[in-house]
Amino acid sequence: MNFTDPTTVLGPLAALGSSLTWAIGSSVYTRQAGRVGAMEVNFTRAALAAPLFLVAAVLTGGVTGFAALHRTNLSWLSLSVLCSYGIGDTLFYTAALRLGTPTALAIGSVYPVWATLVGAISLGEPVGGQRLIGTLLCIVGVVWLVLLQGVSRGEARTAKDSRTRAVGIVLALLTSLFWAGNTYSVRRGGLGVAPFVVNGFRYLLAAAALGTVWLICWRRQGPRALVAERLLLSRRELVRFSPAVILEAFIGSSIFVYAMTHADLSIATPLAALSPLFSVPIGLLMSTEKLDLRRLLAIVVTVGGVICLVTA
Repeated sequence: MNFTDPTTVLGPLAALGSSLTWAIGSSVYTRQAGRVGAMEVNFTRAALAAPLFLVAAVLTGGVTGFAALHRTNLSWLSLSVLCSYGIGDTLFYTAALRLGTPTALAIGSVYPVWATLVGAISLGEPVGGQRLIGTLLCIVGVVWLVLLQGVSRGEARTAKDSRTRAVGIVLALLTSLFWAGNTYSVRRGGLGVAPFVVNGFRYLLAAAALGTVWLICWRRQGPRALVAERLLLSRRELVRFSPAVILEAFIGSSIFVYAMTHADLSIATPLAALSPLFSVPIGLLMSTEKLDLRRLLAIVVTVGGVICLVTA
């Protein structure tokens, strides 16, 4: 990589930045999901972010910026929403119920392998030995950190028998395939389109789909769902939730799209999957995590992978 050329450096840096914003935002989303459920959190996130992207797209490129969204772009970006919000996340939650969140996330974190393979086969991206080593080191380090985090928090397996666990493993592997499909779809649909425009469409579509499902679930719950502390019905909770949306959904998703469209998938995808690495220093600052020898070794392995990728 030529470090004197900003065009080759900004993509990987954007991927790393998106990992950092997700590490910060996901801690807020996890707390809220435990209180009101993942569906309401995802819907609120999309509903708050979509107008921000649409306004930013108009301010930076005018209404004509949306003319860059041709039928092919819309198809790929719709597929990215399906792979992430639609099927991918649903499979992950289902796998987590059978395996426990740490194990399901560890298996799902292998998705950069599939993205790298698809990028090489479909897009003709070069994949040399150094990139492969870097990708594998990043994945091993991230999986190790995720599993260590689960142990430190006392999160045990939830599988009751071998069949349940086998189904959970299959679901987690399918999750990794759909997450890889999300990155590939963003790459194909976002080329030549401003990130604000890309995410304006993606989040608007996600908000519409998730909002429909949330409304159906909300109506089935009846009057019991009308409690003041619901995320969507509480001004206080929305004010506390909004900074995470601005940082992770608005800024993080923007630089994620930039990374996927300005760097090879074999570099951008592993770097964008490093949120467990950033969660360690964040946890240390918040006194929610402890640094031991195994976690330090996992960090060293992950950072070694990052160095391989950014210098390839």
